[in-house]
This record gives sequence, C-alpha cells and structure tokens, in this order.
Amino acid sequence: MNTWCARPTAADPAVLATDPVPSHDVLGVFRIPVTELHAAVAMGVPETLLTRFFPQASAQVALSRSSAYYAPQLAVPAAPALHRALRIIEGRHDKPVPALRRALVENLHNFYAAVAFSMWEHLTERESDSDGDKKLLDSLLEAGTRLSAGLSGIAPGGWTDEPLPDLAGFSSLPALRVFRELDSQAKLHDELAFLTAHVIDRSPDITAVVVPLYGSLSLGFAARAILPVTRANRELTVHFIRLGFHDLSWVDYRKADGTIRSELVGPPGHRARLAEHVHGRHVLVVDDNVGYGTTLRAAKTLIGQLGGRTTTRSVETAWHLYQRDGRHDVADAADLPSLRPNLHHRIQDRLIGHLLRGDAVAYLDDPAHKVRSTLHLQMTASYDTALCLGSWTPHQLQAMRSELAHAALNWHEPAVPPAPAALPPAGRRAA
Repeated sequence: MNTWCARPTAADPAVLATDPVPSHDVLGVFRIPVTELHAAVAMGVPETLLTRFFPQASAQVALSRSSAYYAPQLAVPAAPALHRALRIIEGRHDKPVPALRRALVENLHNFYAAVAFSMWEHLTERESDSDGDKKLLDSLLEAGTRLSAGLSGIAPGGWTDEPLPDLAGFSSLPALRVFRELDSQAKLHDELAFLTAHVIDRSPDITAVVVPLYGSLSLGFAARAILPVTRANRELTVHFIRLGFHDLSWVDYRKADGTIRSELVGPPGHRARLAEHVHGRHVLVVDDNVGYGTTLRAAKTLIGQLGGRTTTRSVETAWHLYQRDGRHDVADAADLPSLRPNLHHRIQDRLIGHLLRGDAVAYLDDPAHKVRSTLHLQMTASYDTALCLGSWTPHQLQAMRSELAHAALNWHEPAVPPAPAALPPAGRRAA
C-alpha cells in the first residue's frame, strides 16, 4: 500500500478554484427571495407559518429551513398547514413563487420521512398483526415517494390535491430522526443520474435497489419516485432495510456465526417482498456514506443470505479517514465508492446549530459555505488518494474515472468543507 503518496487537500493550490458558489449550500438549504414570501401572504398563506419555517437572513433573502426542520417532533402538527399553503400556491397557474413552493415540499418531505422511519422501526421491533398499522406505514412511504416526485418535478398535475396521511398521532413521540445525511436534492438527483447511466444501464441484470436506513431514506424515496419514470422499461424495485451500526448501534444485527438477523431489518411484509425480489437476482445496494464499511459489508451478507448477489455503492466516502490512516481499506465493502468527500458530522452539527438557535445570519456567514474549491477538484484529490491506497481493482478505478468525468459535465453540487483536523469520537464515525 503506497502510504508515501502526496495527498492533496482542499487548501492546496492544486485544488483551488474561483467558480461561483451554487445557489444551494452544503446542507441543501437554499435561498428564497423575500418578495416570494410577501406574494404568498397576498395569496392567503398565513404570515406566521412562513415566519416559523422560512427565517429571514437579510432584507432580500429567507432560508428554506428553520429550527422546525431539525426538530420535527415539535413541528409535525404544522404539516396540514404547510400542505394547505402548498395547495394555495399550486392552484396558481402562473406559479409565481417557485422557491417557496419547493421549500414547502421539502419541509413536508422531511416530516413524512421522519415519521415513516419511526413507523418502520416500531413495526420491526414490535411485530403487529394490525392491518391498520401496516396500511399506515405503506401510506407514509407512498407520501414520501410522492413528495420526492414533487421535488423532482415529475409529479403529475394536481398531485397536491391528494390528501397526505394524518401525522397528528406522532407529535407525542419523544423524538423523530432527522434525515440530514442525504437531504440535498441536488446531490440525490446527481447520484441517481450517475447510477442510472453508469451502473444500472450497464448492468441489465440489476433488478432491485436496496438502501440501508436511516441515512439513505431520502435517497430511497427519490429512487422510488424517479426510477419508474426514467427507466420505465426496466424491472427495478426499491427496498429499505434498517441496518445501521453507528446511528443504530444499540441494535445487535449479527448472530454468533456472523450472519445477519434478518428479522431486525424491517417489518415482516417488507422483509418478505425483499426476499422475493433479491433471490437469484443482482442487487444494487446504495448507502449514504462509507467510512469503515460496516453497513455495506452487512448488507452484502444479508443479500447473500437471501440468495442474491450485490454491487455496493457509497454516495459519499470518508476519504479523510484514509488520508490519516494508511492501513485503512474499504475496497471489499464498497464496490463503487464515490469520489465525493463526506460532509463531516461536526460541520453538520455546527451549521444546524445556527438554525436551531434561530440565527440565520450566522448560518449564511459560516465559513463552511466559503470553501475555495469545487466538488470536481475535491473528487480529483479523492482519486489521487485512492491511487495512494493501491488496493482497488482495475474495474473500481475505471468506475471512479467514469464518475469523475460524469460529475464534471453534470453535477452542480457545492464543494464540501474540509474535515476537522481531529478524528471524530468512535460513536460518531461514518459507517
């Protein structure tokens, strides 16, 4: 393993650039012209609702997320009001407030994702014979998929007229998970575009896509919405499995022999559908991030137990770990590790902290939004790191080069802030 290689960082002259910063930032938060908020009030949208969910950061700009986005257990009761506001806006033929419209959909999607995951956990840990519980979970998953279609611009006309499941009963939960790992719509769409063109289309025998929860739930919803439209001629089912070894570290997924306790990954009906669609099939497993490879290795084991074979993909890769530890290797876990660096938890926590404190000005001024680089140049540095590791197969390196070329032409994501100098605590490391 070539640990002597020079390892570029985002501060090196070789990766500096002056490209304009995209309109969205590293967390996927985007700017709403204040004039759109005024226009929405004139349409009949309550001003108090807009103030709560879309904090004003300057005289001209509001943000698409507030503290309510990251505290869903407190904000869930407002879901009907957000949906009513969306219907008011969708009812206008001239569509005068596009940024606000998207922000409303994104906030609703966040709430339904959080509640759907809570219901998935509940029915996995406490198997229920209630048809009502099973139908509620399916309706939550359908709602998350429909909202993803709305964010992608592929929802049919009049889609907001359909009612969304009632979330009132979930506001009493002690906590709801926040889906911040892959909550950037630009990243989700860039990733799915790459996967369809360079993985799914090139492997006609892939018939199922599996995403581990909870970090990849937003990606799973997007895949459920987009793949049936963009690849309507393909047999492609999308499945969720709860399989996390850091964020869900209290769950003991493994048996003594190293196999996976499949009863812990999902409710019975969903486990049965998973088994049916992966037995004897080629399955693409896509996880939000790979650091130590634990989740992807476990997913490989699970699919193998069910009689399938896998190709594994990480949407982000903790390349900073490999720069600091020359012994580290995930080539066996991630068949297709993305060259995207990952957004470190400490930076996420700092940015989200500004919003939780209601300080939209501090959020916009945070240095995380001022990285002197581009994502493509960072990916080039990641490729150099991969070459230094020296453990990849020719096929994996070719896939990395394909991703690099595809990203240069198609991706519009912002650069990722460099990881902190110190390693994270063991409990917060990427899986």
